[in-house]
Amino acid sequence: MKPDSTDRGASRQSVSAQLGTTGVGVFYNRILSQPHRLIARVGGQYMAYRKTVRVKTAPDSYIAIDPDFIIGIAQAGLKWYPLPRSSFFVVAGVGYTWHPNLNFVITSNDNLNLGGLELKPEDVGTVNLGFRWHPVVGYLGWGFGQTIPGKRISVGFEMGVYYLGRPSVHLDYEGFLETTTIDEQVPVVERNLSNYRYLPSINFTLSYALHRSN
Repeated sequence: MKPDSTDRGASRQSVSAQLGTTGVGVFYNRILSQPHRLIARVGGQYMAYRKTVRVKTAPDSYIAIDPDFIIGIAQAGLKWYPLPRSSFFVVAGVGYTWHPNLNFVITSNDNLNLGGLELKPEDVGTVNLGFRWHPVVGYLGWGFGQTIPGKRISVGFEMGVYYLGRPSVHLDYEGFLETTTIDEQVPVVERNLSNYRYLPSINFTLSYALHRSN
């Protein structure tokens, strides 16, 4: 079914699975207005990465970085097909993320060599570095594909951007950093990151029509 179809036997709702840079997602779609080619959708996307990364600072010297990176967004929006008999659409919506943080825990299990300065693990201590955005986000995007397929299944493509708001920086530590003035650099880092308010998203979509009568 084309977005502007008036076929009475055509489906008015579908489910879509997405896979892309912001993880995997599932959405429910329903036609609000066939003449105006307007579709409502609700759903969400999820992605997580928590694998420890070892960074080499010198031969046989490493620091361990434990990331806490999660994208979890529940979203509602409207999709509009502006051109009759075309699969091009624009979409806008609002979402809520229950984990608007990007956190890192930095430690060392062995002696650490930093440019000739050797530190024991207890001297290195633990560094907790976090970045936090606003939990309510906006979304704007565009793409190609039939959201309500005419033949049960269709594939599509969508790209867009989430507006996250201005990030804040959290730093907590123990060890040798306690002898420095690194706390004074946190406002500087926040100012430098003030323009990082957007999260781009690229997704491939598979849609399945529901309750279609022949």
